[in-house]
Amino acid sequence: MSREAHVQFCEGLAGKYRRSTLLTVCFQSAKEAEEFSKALKERLGKYGLKIAEDKSKTIEFGRYAWQRAKQQGAKLRTFDFLGFTHYSDETRNGKFKLGRKTSKKKYIQKAKAMNEWMKKVRNLRPLKEWWEVIKVKLTGHYRYYGISGNMRAMREFYTETSKLAYKWINRRSQKRSYTYTQYCLFKEHNPLPVPKIYHLTYTLSRFKGSITEEPCVENLQARFCEGR
Repeated sequence: MSREAHVQFCEGLAGKYRRSTLLTVCFQSAKEAEEFSKALKERLGKYGLKIAEDKSKTIEFGRYAWQRAKQQGAKLRTFDFLGFTHYSDETRNGKFKLGRKTSKKKYIQKAKAMNEWMKKVRNLRPLKEWWEVIKVKLTGHYRYYGISGNMRAMREFYTETSKLAYKWINRRSQKRSYTYTQYCLFKEHNPLPVPKIYHLTYTLSRFKGSITEEPCVENLQARFCEGR
């Protein structure tokens, strides 16, 4: 969206979304998705708003699409939303589940940002000070990306951060500060926080039995309004 818009949700709350707004909508049929897309464009057009066509797409996704793709030996498309790549995954019992992992784009951005920060701070503050900041940064990363199924990506980020720290510790002067063995000993006495899952999205103990239909399939979830 190129201008400000009001969005009112079914719970009765209203909010203003400035600049671009990300939106993911799910339907059980392709026809419903096409009708919604057409109606949304017409509705936004009345207020001088438009959808970024190059960043919008309609894909087949979900357990039914996954079952068909599995029978045909095909692979479903993925989509990125809020820093995560959403993909079709399989449980230990061979059933469909929604998989999430850190998107490649966000992973690269976070790694580059960590690298640039270490490069700038390495000679401005003592090692002990910016080492503590690294711990805080890693913990913040885990708290956001620590979602069920994303442990591998978080471990990769932990390993990359550790490698970057070793690199910039040894570039504070022309003389090498630590050998790799010495660096490992330093980490043993000053351990970095390890990846941890903070959001258990696969824990559905409140649902008993099997879920036979998408939740709220016939209920209105959100609607656009002209004001508060």
